[in-house]
Amino acid sequence: MKRLRNSHSSNKNEVYRFSDPEICLKILRGTTYSKDGSLGDNELPFVRSRAIPNQRLVRAFGIDNGFTTSDNESREDFRNWAIAKVSTFDGKRWKDNASQADHLVKKQMQIISHMGNIPLECAVQIVSLKLIFIEFFQLDPIGLRDKTMLQIAQEINHQWIASKSVVSEGTVGHGKFQALFESLKLDSDRPRDNPLNTLLPVYETLWRVVTHCIIEVIFRPSARPEWLPLLQDFLGNPTRTNFWKRSAGTDGVSVEFLVKEALRLYPPTRRIYRQMHMSSKDESELVAADIEACQRLQSIWGNESHRYQPARWNSVSPTMEKAYMPFGGSPYKCPASGSFGPRMIGVLVAAFASKLPVSEWRLIFQDESGVRSGVLDDETKLETDRVEGPVWIIHRRDDGIS
Repeated sequence: MKRLRNSHSSNKNEVYRFSDPEICLKILRGTTYSKDGSLGDNELPFVRSRAIPNQRLVRAFGIDNGFTTSDNESREDFRNWAIAKVSTFDGKRWKDNASQADHLVKKQMQIISHMGNIPLECAVQIVSLKLIFIEFFQLDPIGLRDKTMLQIAQEINHQWIASKSVVSEGTVGHGKFQALFESLKLDSDRPRDNPLNTLLPVYETLWRVVTHCIIEVIFRPSARPEWLPLLQDFLGNPTRTNFWKRSAGTDGVSVEFLVKEALRLYPPTRRIYRQMHMSSKDESELVAADIEACQRLQSIWGNESHRYQPARWNSVSPTMEKAYMPFGGSPYKCPASGSFGPRMIGVLVAAFASKLPVSEWRLIFQDESGVRSGVLDDETKLETDRVEGPVWIIHRRDDGIS
């Protein structure tokens, strides 16, 4: 357990952070944070236990959804809506989705080819947001300008970081979002109608995992060449069968394994918070399930737990399965935790992989001051914190930069 200074708990001082899988699952359920039950039970209902830490997102984004409400009926309505939404993706819908992703990435790469280089995360953010607006808001792709997508992405990141230090009541970033959504003809006046209610959870599930997976699958020197045909086949026909199909090489990897290993190393939500008032204590406390740390524990995942090794999923132990929780834990798992979220990640990674051959493109690190120094090797650790600064730039190999 780690004890950290924090401004969100009722004590205004500390947050208790845990990486033990058993305790993490109990925290996710909002029941306790002790293994032996010595602390008693959390007296806060689950909806309040989850909603209290998320009020910073209400202030930052003006949202009102299943993650921020203290009303159980509203939470269930949001969850049922999300389940119904992802269940509409049948075979034809997945085929259309993959075709749309492929088209968006192709168009993006044409722009990048003309420019010569771009931060990889920016390209992924633009394509991810466009795909979400098309699939979840039924917007015409013609009206989705790259500049607007980047402004939305940058404002989300800025407000998310700022929300961690905002303690005053009131909203902070709504005006910019309202203007951006108005340009897309989307209503955002009332919290229940705010497009960010849907956009935030879907976008945050996708873009960082996709970015990291692209780096691992395409640009890491240890990446295996047999992974690319798997991704190409899946993009052309994104069925469950192709998602599960194993490569012919010795490691027997599938697209599912490529995605699962990315979700293990780079979970969409690094830490999940609950406010708990244990029956044995006088005040409530903020506790965190450290998902990222849990999914990297050497005692569970081995000495190379920090490395991207999708072949590990050929022989996972029950302990590993228990410690794998990128979409939360039962009974409150994200509705996208089944096949929807991983397959959507797979589609986007496959679309980029088909357009970024290493014979034509390379990845170069750029620090906060704009200095480009160093290329990716197998020892390079990828940043997982939400930062505004150093980035990985994709460059054409014929751009003359050494």
